[in-house]
Amino acid sequence: MKSNKKYTILCVDDEPRITSALKALFRREYSVLTANSGQEALEILEDCTVNVLLSDQRMPGMLGSELLTQVSQLYPQTIRILLTGFMDRQAIVDSINEGEVYRFINKPWDNVEIKEVVAEASEASELPAGTVFLGDGTVVQGGEDEAFLSATRGKAIVLIEQNKDVRNQIRRFCSQREIMAYSTQNVEQAITAATTRDNVGVVIVELSGEEQTLQTINLLKQARPELVAITLTKEYDADTAVNLINQGQVFKYLAYPISNEDLYSTIDKAFRRHLYLKDNSASWRRYKVEKNSGRISSGLHALFGKLLSPVN
Repeated sequence: MKSNKKYTILCVDDEPRITSALKALFRREYSVLTANSGQEALEILEDCTVNVLLSDQRMPGMLGSELLTQVSQLYPQTIRILLTGFMDRQAIVDSINEGEVYRFINKPWDNVEIKEVVAEASEASELPAGTVFLGDGTVVQGGEDEAFLSATRGKAIVLIEQNKDVRNQIRRFCSQREIMAYSTQNVEQAITAATTRDNVGVVIVELSGEEQTLQTINLLKQARPELVAITLTKEYDADTAVNLINQGQVFKYLAYPISNEDLYSTIDKAFRRHLYLKDNSASWRRYKVEKNSGRISSGLHALFGKLLSPVN
């Protein structure tokens, strides 16, 4: 078996038997560190470069989602994976919106699956993370700086959104920022808009039928990995959130009602991610999606060829 000793993974769980099992599973291919609390993990990260963080969710003192949030801010290069045997809805949502989790893995895990995910995550950890480079080499640091505003003028958002209030919120934002908004009535229209207009950078999808939404985002991300997806919902659901990450690598998962401040800030951050991905195609693997395991509907299947065609 190929050795990945150049990669270091940190396994975090409050149960020593779990960290021992993970260490035994990975020690031949990786340098493996272990911690039995979130605080201990942060202390290790201060002294060691870690490629992949594999953390349990339910731990005393600091939840796994809280650890992921701190690591995403302090060590963005480290790829973050959450192990969970109990679906805590808010924690799962926080892992997406604050911790930018790479994958969720259920406990008890499948050895083949977890090894495949960690191998992909390890390779992805070598790719740039976080910093956004504009086409002329300008580095975007944050805030509404002129370079960023200029880079987004003429860009576009595709909306699959039936909530009139939110649709109007987005249109006001687009009008202020000279960004185009393509409103669509169904999935087929959205796919056509996103794959035939090269100025589209962000897709905002209302979560109605879960399977169709997942198929749509999954196919769009396969066809155009630089697109950034935001999903909106009436009510959070933990299982749906897990699928949105594993199959769609959604950027944010927001619930109604959404304030102007939260919505506009999220769209801004989504465009920053899009600009980064557009100029750094090697980094697409950091946000790779699993192929949807469900049956693709006939309508989406008919458009699949278009999805894989170059944008005109």
